[in-house]
Amino acid sequence: MPYYNGRWHRYSEAERREYGRQQKEVLRKFWHQTWISKTGLKQEKNWTDSMIKSLLAGKEEKTGKITAYKRSTINRIEKTKRFTTLMTERVARQQKRTK
Repeated sequence: MPYYNGRWHRYSEAERREYGRQQKEVLRKFWHQTWISKTGLKQEKNWTDSMIKSLLAGKEEKTGKITAYKRSTINRIEKTKRFTTLMTERVARQQKRTK
């Protein structure tokens, strides 16, 4: 008779998978509260590659497999005058393209 270390045999495979998915989601939300990736900056906040290079040079950190930026740093940079001028120019270019 095999030795069972724990109670894993009391749950079905679907229940174990669902529990694992829930735990991944909790960890994902916790990570996203502190960090934002380059892709996140582009999709969520409408940043460009040149904006990232000029404003965030040397501020990236390795967080596991992903190179990311702290949200506190991003929020601080978004309040600067340089960022606001770059973003207004970007929005103006986007509006011009859609016409």
